[in-house]
Amino acid sequence: MINNSDPRRWVMAIIVYLGAVILAVIWNAIGPMMLTITNELEISFAKAGLLSGIVALVLGIFAFVSGTVSGALGIKNTTCLGITLMSVGCMISGYTADYNIVLLGRVIFSVGAGLFFPMLGAVIMQWFEGNELLILNSINFSGTAVGGALGLAITAPIMRLVGWQDTLLIYGGTCGVVALLAVLCMRDPLLSLSTGTDDSVTRDKFELGDILKRKETWLLALAFSAPVAISVVMPLSLPAYYVQTKDITITTASGLVSTVYLFGIPAAIAGGLLGVKAGVRKPFLIVNGLMLGCGMLGAVFLEGFLMRMCLGLIGIGLLFYTGIFFTIPMELDGMTPHAAGMMIGVITFVGMQFGFTAPLVVGWLEVATGTLKTGLIAYGCFGFLMAICPVFLKETGQIAKWSND
Repeated sequence: MINNSDPRRWVMAIIVYLGAVILAVIWNAIGPMMLTITNELEISFAKAGLLSGIVALVLGIFAFVSGTVSGALGIKNTTCLGITLMSVGCMISGYTADYNIVLLGRVIFSVGAGLFFPMLGAVIMQWFEGNELLILNSINFSGTAVGGALGLAITAPIMRLVGWQDTLLIYGGTCGVVALLAVLCMRDPLLSLSTGTDDSVTRDKFELGDILKRKETWLLALAFSAPVAISVVMPLSLPAYYVQTKDITITTASGLVSTVYLFGIPAAIAGGLLGVKAGVRKPFLIVNGLMLGCGMLGAVFLEGFLMRMCLGLIGIGLLFYTGIFFTIPMELDGMTPHAAGMMIGVITFVGMQFGFTAPLVVGWLEVATGTLKTGLIAYGCFGFLMAICPVFLKETGQIAKWSND
């Protein structure tokens, strides 16, 4: 069993949390840089947007293979490699004003992010157990919200002082510090949670094919695709829709939509705490899906205070589920940290592909119907997928364990 008195486990938790924060900072930094990059590099808005969109595509692909990589290298080494590639990619993007090199840097960053993201859960499962898993997962995945908000808040002021290239160099250097901490401080525990044996011995028992055969993998993947797609569609299309239909400026519309993020960080932590107290998982995911679907549809159809409430529901729905959701693969029968990381990688791959294609679908529907409303309604309905898929899952919470005992 896990040694709960080992102080090193908190070092591991801090390192992966910092990695989650800096990942989100670097990913979201392109948003405030968009207009500057289009002007200085003399490229189209679409080409500049690819610097952000490519992250979801490549991250998803390498999250898919991260389980195989961690099977060969180990969880610790895969984590260190992922954070290091994130740093190197960001530094390359800031090193030159050649668009192709900037894009190459973003691809390298995305490869590292894809390798690292599934390790968030795998590292925590190596060192923690029981209710600690749920709470630590909630905190760590809230780090992506912290990083996203931080990236949007500080990038523009830093750019005004040093320019967009040096801003990326600063972010890449900061990520490099986290990578150095990981290399120097991270360790693999001697015992794994599930078997009480050396994890390097047990991890080869789990092949990717075994994970792909489990229905839980695909139900969780489809459920995850809903918040990922909405998290991409909502900030890209909802402000423009408000400008078209409410006779307001893009600044005002963006300000309205930005309130979504104010609800995400506390929602992620609250979801974990409530999950611990209730001892169940499925009801929280079902409620989360209802919030996403109703929130998106209400943000399209309603006005005034009710519309703002619906934006708040979207913000809660985008992160409330995270700690509970990513704990489920760790609670399934027979799972080891390596197997859980592999399953999270597959789930992430599927979700990110939906996220990458979502703006394309909305754009196609806008051309076909002449309005963004059709696409926003479609993804509002798509949000309910998170409420539907968990119905077919087996309950893995503490109440289920008590009933089996």
